[in-house]
Amino acid sequence: MEGGAPAPPPADGGMAFPSQYDESGTTSFDRVEAELRGAALKIFCEMPDGSVQEIECNMGHDVVYAKGQLARKTEIEFGRMKLYMDGKLMFDPLSFNDFPSITSSEIRVQVTVDPDDES
Repeated sequence: MEGGAPAPPPADGGMAFPSQYDESGTTSFDRVEAELRGAALKIFCEMPDGSVQEIECNMGHDVVYAKGQLARKTEIEFGRMKLYMDGKLMFDPLSFNDFPSITSSEIRVQVTVDPDDES
């Protein structure tokens, strides 16, 4: 380019690559993550003292995630808690998708707490 004049901007407004965001402001990665997370799930945890704690997660989360939420909320050690649904233990590595009896966006589980080892 002679004469020192700058090159005109590209006709597409200067964008060399398409935007990673769609019209709603989410990326394709956000959409994939949301699909994997699954539907929202509200868990009502019936505690041994009769109180009920509410936990919110998604169907794609595992039981460990819900127990972690409950442990933070109640300050009960994670390892001392067990969750039961319909009288059956909900094993930690399973996700809520692994429980065919979950057919709505809200469930009730019973929580047992093992005795504190320091007692």
